[in-house]
Amino acid sequence: MMARVKRQPVKIALALTAVLTLAGCSAGFGSDTAVSVEGKDYSVAELQQATAQLNTVSQQPSEPQQVLADLALLPLLDSIFTGSPREATDGSVRELLSAGGVTDPGPATLDAARSRQYQAVLSDPALAQDPAMADAVAIAMNVTAEDVAALDVDVNPRYGEWDTVNGGIAPSVPGWIRPASEDS
Repeated sequence: MMARVKRQPVKIALALTAVLTLAGCSAGFGSDTAVSVEGKDYSVAELQQATAQLNTVSQQPSEPQQVLADLALLPLLDSIFTGSPREATDGSVRELLSAGGVTDPGPATLDAARSRQYQAVLSDPALAQDPAMADAVAIAMNVTAEDVAALDVDVNPRYGEWDTVNGGIAPSVPGWIRPASEDS
């Protein structure tokens, strides 16, 4: 007669392995954090709300990765525009969003909208001709790739990874996924 083998330790080991694997995949993020920018955390719910709200006012819909990039670039953009005539206050951003139908923007929506407003100003050719903006233009012209790389940005891996070269979010490919060319 065969003795019955207890499988309890195997179940515990499998559960522990699953927990440790999932913890490793999170790269230090709680399941609720989408991005941390210069120590300011934005939750997944805030990101989802911001994406939905910004898509309400925007002519071109955005994906969460674009909103994350907007949030990541905000500290750098704030440093350019703070004290300038084109500084975007929460009040002015709320007014702009309200005109587009968003009456109760969340914190991530406000921050991403301010970032987008600054990006639009920087792409305006008239900016360089405005003497009141000379200081801001000088700061913007001196921004380097090192400045972007110096931003403290941690992205939840489910959204990708911070691409300091392009100032955006790049898809992340886990190490266990290999291109077909490497399988042979």
